[in-house]
Amino acid sequence: MTTCNRFILAGSVAAVIFTTAPALFAQSAAETLQQKVGLPQEVAPPTPPVTSTQDLGQVGIVQKFPKPEMFTLSTTQQYFHTDNVFYTQAAPVSSSAYLGTYTASIVPYSFVNWTPRISLQYNMARYGNAAAGDFDNENMAFSSQYIFTKDRMWSWTSTVNLSRFTTVHGPSGVFYKEVVYDNQISHVMPIGKNNNLFFVAAYDLAYHQASPSMFDRLDNTLSFSLAYYPCRSVCIGPYVRPGARIYTTDTAFQNGRDDFNISEGLDVTWQPCKYLAISADISSQNDFSNTANVSYNVVSPGISATGTYKF
Repeated sequence: MTTCNRFILAGSVAAVIFTTAPALFAQSAAETLQQKVGLPQEVAPPTPPVTSTQDLGQVGIVQKFPKPEMFTLSTTQQYFHTDNVFYTQAAPVSSSAYLGTYTASIVPYSFVNWTPRISLQYNMARYGNAAAGDFDNENMAFSSQYIFTKDRMWSWTSTVNLSRFTTVHGPSGVFYKEVVYDNQISHVMPIGKNNNLFFVAAYDLAYHQASPSMFDRLDNTLSFSLAYYPCRSVCIGPYVRPGARIYTTDTAFQNGRDDFNISEGLDVTWQPCKYLAISADISSQNDFSNTANVSYNVVSPGISATGTYKF
């Protein structure tokens, strides 16, 4: 390929990216956060109980559930690679990336089975080889978790999340906004007698009210995962999440748009102390749409460190 042809090809790719920038930003930014941060957060793996001793003789079983701390401050620093920055079939762009997340939350009051929470979150994403995909994001979430059973294996989490995405380069401004109304039923079940292997399942129903409205959609998602503790400080968690996405507005797609989305991955987390967790993960997401040219697939390995302080 001649130098002239290379410049023409590069210019064509750039033209495609920048002329479709609002749609690319909206899809890729929202998908990146949902996969890497999780709004609302995915079902957390359970913590294995401390093994009791028989030295004290016969002791009755006492269930104790500590009251959640009122304030939580946390930050997660992620470095990952993606083979499809803009979540598109046409000329996918690969890049290394950084995602910094900063979260503050408050629990104003709580009961044994009910915990409301208000959260503020800021995210910044930067791509090494695709600066056009850089974005900032702010979120405000109101959530309520209710525990159904005495063994605390069934729970319902309801969340309303307000989110907006802003550009980083060039003229500043908001290119995407959404309100997510989410309800999630989750179930945790221990496997075996060693209390080091758990099965976690969840059903998630979420409505995304977006601006631009072409991204309004209703999600139905199932989540299945395992949480295996070879030792108390290490958790290995494979997962799979199939889901159906129904785009409820017909402003951009003549025949409407319905997608089947499936993501799977593996996460290994080491928590040396209660304030710090270090993770390595690899995830794959495949989206199959009835609308031409909007299906995509993404593979993304990465590492992250999370610091948390509660008081």
